[in-house]
Amino acid sequence: MVPGVPTVLQLQNFRRFWIASLISNCGSWLQAVAAGYLVFHLTHSPGMVGALSLVSRGPSFVLSISGGKLADRFDRRRIGRWTFALQGVSAGGMAVMSLLGLLTVPVIFVLTFALGVGFALGLPAMLALVPALVPPEQFEQAVALNAAGVNVARLAGPAIGGVLLALLGATWCFGLNAFSFLALILVLFWVHVRPSGPRPALVSTRAALRFAWADCAIRRLLLDIAVFAALAAPIQELAPVIAHQLGAGATGLGLLLGAMGGGALVGAWILDRLQAHGLTRGAAIALATVMFAVMMTGVAAAPGLAWGLVAMALCGAFWIWMFILINTSIQLRAPRSMVGRMLGFYQLAVIGPIAIGSLAAGLWAEVVGIRWSFATCAVLLALWGAWTIRHPVHEIDGGRAPDPDATLM
Repeated sequence: MVPGVPTVLQLQNFRRFWIASLISNCGSWLQAVAAGYLVFHLTHSPGMVGALSLVSRGPSFVLSISGGKLADRFDRRRIGRWTFALQGVSAGGMAVMSLLGLLTVPVIFVLTFALGVGFALGLPAMLALVPALVPPEQFEQAVALNAAGVNVARLAGPAIGGVLLALLGATWCFGLNAFSFLALILVLFWVHVRPSGPRPALVSTRAALRFAWADCAIRRLLLDIAVFAALAAPIQELAPVIAHQLGAGATGLGLLLGAMGGGALVGAWILDRLQAHGLTRGAAIALATVMFAVMMTGVAAAPGLAWGLVAMALCGAFWIWMFILINTSIQLRAPRSMVGRMLGFYQLAVIGPIAIGSLAAGLWAEVVGIRWSFATCAVLLALWGAWTIRHPVHEIDGGRAPDPDATLM
């Protein structure tokens, strides 16, 4: 035991996977900062920045369920290697086009779409791989640390991306992202999964959909994250617009996104302490929804960069609550034969609404301005959170649902 180091990080398999994921996620933020900044710089249109989010997340509309099916049927490490390779080639192509001075808005959109395809097909497998890397008693800690790692990247990646973009240009951001995928590909050749016995019989996607709708806990969890993603994500996806509104350049954009990541790290720690003192996942999800809405109004009303940084950090604290709690709850509730499929539905419930919500918020910002667009999202999110508080689903904190008796192929 190493004092101060989470016990799950002392497991070599998980530690390697976590560090490689951290590197890759940092690279993805370099890419996101550079691409969003370039699109806004070339078009001066919040709607086009929202459209970039739609292009990035669009593949998940049609491929998330397929990604879940792949995760249930095939070696998740192999799925990861192929999908990360696709993303690396796409980011590399963007770096080359930028170096040659051929990077236009349509080119950014096409290569971003290719990155989205790899992400959509690979994410369910990577989420479902985590339980195979750790003992059952450390699963919740591994999921929480995995989400914290995403937000370490959110803290470091945008800040580094903003500085690199300002000093060296977009080519470096795209190129480093391409190389970052290599770390994960190599680790997925090295890690060993824990034996779990034969997998349960697979069910059809139609049967998985029926279960997701019939089970009140899974249904509420997917609705919660879909509404949250649609109304909360514009604060992240339209960050280049609010940075411009606050008079901040590329470095300011990186600082805003980095502040959100830093707040998420603190939020993850606070959530862990509160859960240790009895806060249930269901209650915490409802609380996080309402509190994020309150903090989002702070971003909308921010008079300058300093206040914007504080408000973004507070948003990040409750953002991470949602993703840790819902990801964990779905994996603990889903029947073993459907874990990949449920995570595919989870991905669809996150990515699709992010794309639609960001595009809608961007278009609404063209009419009323970015501040009123954010305020609109905050009010709607607060109303949903208040409704969930009045209508709790206690099964969210229950045990795993049993596997179906019959195989429906």
